[in-house]
Amino acid sequence: MSYGLIIVLIIILGISLWHAKKYRRAVVNQVAHVWIMKNAFEHTALGMAIVSPDCRFLKINRAYGEISGYTRPELLKMAVKELTHPEDQEKDTPYLQEVFAGNIHSFTTVKRYIHKNGSTIWVRSTISAVRTERGNLKYFVAQIQDMTIAKNAEDELRKSRDNAEVLARTDYLTKTLNRRAFIERLQEELERTKRTQEGFAMILVDIDYFKKVNDQFGHLAGDYVLQKFADCLSNNVRPYDFIGRYGGEEFIICLPDTDIEQAVLVAERMRESVEALEVDYLHAQIKVTGSFGVAVYDSHSSDTLDELIERADAAMYVAKNHKNTVYQWVS
Repeated sequence: MSYGLIIVLIIILGISLWHAKKYRRAVVNQVAHVWIMKNAFEHTALGMAIVSPDCRFLKINRAYGEISGYTRPELLKMAVKELTHPEDQEKDTPYLQEVFAGNIHSFTTVKRYIHKNGSTIWVRSTISAVRTERGNLKYFVAQIQDMTIAKNAEDELRKSRDNAEVLARTDYLTKTLNRRAFIERLQEELERTKRTQEGFAMILVDIDYFKKVNDQFGHLAGDYVLQKFADCLSNNVRPYDFIGRYGGEEFIICLPDTDIEQAVLVAERMRESVEALEVDYLHAQIKVTGSFGVAVYDSHSSDTLDELIERADAAMYVAKNHKNTVYQWVS
């Protein structure tokens, strides 16, 4: 064997050894990478799953099972939709359609799951598509985060804000609108009337001889009478009518889309209801009546709300001269 051939063989052998070493290093790195990814998938606090294109579970990590309450074998027999609250089952559909069309790669929604124990939990769900080199959908990577505590806290905060707003607009004693809230609502009704060309009616009512109730039975009895009086009014209006406590023992009612004849009938029905009322307080029965003034707002009128209220008040003043009666304002 010539010296040159030996040199060539040595070079070839060296190159082969170098490639073999490089290959072994690549294999070791790949194994390490797979091990890291596997552990990251398994031990992350996020619920993670590999999901088939038809949305069935292929692989689930520990956290996914803990969040949903199901074991891995149970989840592997299920589709994602089976976990989802019935009202939220179509929430992902528009986004999935976009993924299948290739328009988006991933999306996030907040929806409800049904825990294995039957309780409702809120999750933030992120779905990402994994595709082949040719662009075909291979599978989804799904991540879920339990948002139940945060969502419940958010709902409680919203409820508290709503309650605070209601309290700010409501008369604490009679649970009708307070004067400010009524006027705001009335202004909205005026604007609506201008658009629809429909008028509305106003009733202003005062409890007759209310001072005698306070003097004879005390202010707590008077408060109780105010509550029962307001109930009588409320029981004789439609869902879209609204009532406010205008001050002291005066109440004001707005009747949308109502003419003067209809409003007088409503006021008369209220008057009869109040007249039949017997308020049981301690060992006494308290009876009261009311004086009702009625006025209407014509959609073609240029009158202000103050002028309308003044007309209803003038009509009520006439009614109070007779007590327990209904009087309509006439120009």
